[in-house]
Amino acid sequence: MLNTDDYEVLKDSFINSQRLFNKLNDVATNFQEMEFDESGLYQDEEEMYERHWLKLSSKITDALDSSLNGYSIELVNNDNLELRELTFNLIKDEDRSRIKVDYSEDGSLNISQIS
Repeated sequence: MLNTDDYEVLKDSFINSQRLFNKLNDVATNFQEMEFDESGLYQDEEEMYERHWLKLSSKITDALDSSLNGYSIELVNNDNLELRELTFNLIKDEDRSRIKVDYSEDGSLNISQIS
């Protein structure tokens, strides 16, 4: 479990990354609205959205890593780009914390500590 000070650092890092979360929300919306056809042309578009998701989520992870000293941070990959949340495993010494960030509303984040 994160202590109060570390949680505040985490929260501030996510707030500073709000613009990136908004872009991730846009990626999810665009992916959801993508029209699949039988020709396979959608595959290029799908790969583009996957690259955008990876780049944006990596920037958020890097910002968190530089703010939260002493923690090893793992981003759990989403199985589906339409899922509008990021899950992180934070490890410090023997303590493990799992954090979910729901970014489904532009300009708003819902941070949950699962363990």
